[in-house]
Amino acid sequence: MALLPLSFGQARARRFTSAVAAAEAMATTVPSLQMFDLPGPGSPAFASANLVCGSVNIATDSVTPCRITVADSKGWHFLLNVAGYAQTDINGKKFDLFPGQAMAILPNVKRTTTRTSGGNFVAAIDIDELMSRQRAMSGTETIVHLPDDRPTIIPLGFQPALWRTFTHICKIIDACGEDGALAARLGVDDLIYRWLATTLLEAEDTAETQHVPRGRVDYVCDYIRATIDVRPLTLTEMENASALSARSLQYSFMRRFGCSPMQWQQRERMIRVRERLFLLPTDATVTELAYEMGFSTLSAMTTLYKRHFGETPIQTIGSARIHQDARI
Repeated sequence: MALLPLSFGQARARRFTSAVAAAEAMATTVPSLQMFDLPGPGSPAFASANLVCGSVNIATDSVTPCRITVADSKGWHFLLNVAGYAQTDINGKKFDLFPGQAMAILPNVKRTTTRTSGGNFVAAIDIDELMSRQRAMSGTETIVHLPDDRPTIIPLGFQPALWRTFTHICKIIDACGEDGALAARLGVDDLIYRWLATTLLEAEDTAETQHVPRGRVDYVCDYIRATIDVRPLTLTEMENASALSARSLQYSFMRRFGCSPMQWQQRERMIRVRERLFLLPTDATVTELAYEMGFSTLSAMTTLYKRHFGETPIQTIGSARIHQDARI
């Protein structure tokens, strides 16, 4: 079964067909984590990548349906459900995480999570460091205090830019590869703490005010854009990522954009191709770009591109270079 793309590290991901082996890989970030297969439409599959950056130990995964238990996490963790639906049970109290809608900051508590096909981003964090960042950024002693006996769920829907900045942080992590020292020198750990502190402080500021929650269609659009350089998503993957039914997803896109999710994705892919054509190095080829964007042939990309923009990729490159020469 094809897995959804990881938040980072797709090219170097470790892949597993055993839940036990997948759990061992993730337990380097979340100690005592165990995974158990759940019935699904295909064979069990798992992928993960991780990076230690300063005081932050980061991991991302992509899974088929499974159940996860954590007995002793040895500290605090920040968890963001990137794709799919997850429900966590802590001492009989359950909370749901839908993709891109909320994040959870978890103390060391026993927990069991049931997940559909999807992906997570998780980081082991220093809670004192997070509190310090809040104080520094707020300029006062007023901070969001986090209970040490239960999770703190922070909505992201009030500020769509928070999700988009998170995806860009993931791209920076991805660019560092396996070089945690480079990531630390670039301040990736500081960036993560600042993002967390910003999310906590802004959520607190807007808690008493009305705001329009960010819908799951917005999330699907952002998710498509975030993975567009990796490969296009299938409709089933969009359903899994958004936790929406096929009918709801189709209806929502038709009502919002006047087209299907697949048509919307195709348009965004063509916009991305055009952006990359304008910046294409002289030693790179359009054929290489076609393969990088997930097309099986240059002809397939050219046909779609011409349908959208009325010219071929080669003609776009020619026009771009004429304009560049004119500026010089």
